[in-house]
Amino acid sequence: MKSKLERMEELVKELNIHVHNYYVLDKPTISDFEYDRMYDELVSLEKETGTVLPSSPTQRVGGEILAGFKKFVHEVPLYSLDKVQNYAGLENWVAGIKKEFPNSTFSVEYKFDGLSIVVEYENGNLVKAGTRGNGKVGEDVTAQVKTIKSVPLSIPFQNKLIVQGEGMITLPNLEKYNKIATEPLKNARNAVAGAIRNLNPKETAKRNLDLFAYSVNYIEGKSFLTQKEANDFLIENGFKTASFFKICKTSDEIIGEIKKIGEIKNSLDILMDGVVVKLNEIQNREELGYTSKFPKWAIAFKFEPEELSTVLKDVVWQVGRTGKLTPIAQIEPVTLAGATVSRATLNNMGDIKRKGVKKGARVFVRRSNEVIPESQNIMANHQPPFLASLFETNQIAILLISGVFESAYVQIKVNNKKIKVLFPKLPARTDENEKLSKNASAKMQSKLGQSMPIVNQRIKLPTNIPITPIAS
Repeated sequence: MKSKLERMEELVKELNIHVHNYYVLDKPTISDFEYDRMYDELVSLEKETGTVLPSSPTQRVGGEILAGFKKFVHEVPLYSLDKVQNYAGLENWVAGIKKEFPNSTFSVEYKFDGLSIVVEYENGNLVKAGTRGNGKVGEDVTAQVKTIKSVPLSIPFQNKLIVQGEGMITLPNLEKYNKIATEPLKNARNAVAGAIRNLNPKETAKRNLDLFAYSVNYIEGKSFLTQKEANDFLIENGFKTASFFKICKTSDEIIGEIKKIGEIKNSLDILMDGVVVKLNEIQNREELGYTSKFPKWAIAFKFEPEELSTVLKDVVWQVGRTGKLTPIAQIEPVTLAGATVSRATLNNMGDIKRKGVKKGARVFVRRSNEVIPESQNIMANHQPPFLASLFETNQIAILLISGVFESAYVQIKVNNKKIKVLFPKLPARTDENEKLSKNASAKMQSKLGQSMPIVNQRIKLPTNIPITPIAS
């Protein structure tokens, strides 16, 4: 008869196989019910014995809240990558390598847009994980990384191993999280950084992160001839890697692969902002060496930026098809993904209020299928003003903007209660606006019709709630 410890070892081994199949290979081999039954049995045995095996999947739920982050000293320094943003620069770099090593080949891989993380293994078990930091010292995030189900807690390789990868949240997982989150997250990159740097590992676990491994930084008792061999080793030991990995011989082949990636990048379920090209042969890398900042044997090809900072010049109000008013930011023009952008939608007033955006503020503008401000930050020495509040009745939500753009004080009466508020200065009534109103849905048409004067401007309000303008 098996001892309790033997049964625990059996359960841990089987559960980890199923976790790998589901989260790394995307090929589930067991039903949720069966997995939960084995998992619950393991939890029960751990409580009975007071023992938790190093690779037990029960560690992934997160432990107690940490008091703070400890320093993580990198045994192998982490370098940045030199960058090029055009094919001519890439061709020159390849030519330089070929001059030294005429028969060189190159790996082409995704350049992930997440958070760089290092994981360390000893005796086949995950023992430490840390952020990049300054390349020499980062933060110890072992407890947080253990909650990432695509990170193996144990691996077949038994000697010391240091692996570098990118912490990511897939866009579908970000969408799922936002459906239940108190405060939805807008940016996948920031979502990862916030999760990993959360002192409560249970909160990290809620975001269902991934780690895509791409580099063996140190391995004891083994060596590789090529990057391809190293990548195969990562896969064999249960790490999740990018779905894209190509070996090319010439700059033309590399550029061809980059163009293919450029065509599909916006349809991927992860954020990536370029391509990393590496010299495939490890011995040649060692001969080339490093500059003070970069390895000479790798380069990042950056796609045209899809997020840049600029200055918010003004805000104008746009009347939509149904009569809805939307604030539009007029910004200092920037070039994003090949397009010059001078206007962007401000469609999240909660964010605007919280971040204190105002004229002259520096904002980030991100372009996807449309131009959307992802994040707003205040310029130095500007204190966030009270910008917006939302006044809700049981029939309608009226946006009340204060003190930033041209506006006017107006007193209104709502359910017999006088309230003094600032309304934005709105577009004057025009034939075009009248036409838009007439084209509104039948339901809205039945409600619209009464106008409220606001400093010679007018906004239509529903007639079926008692909102009465009072002299200001």
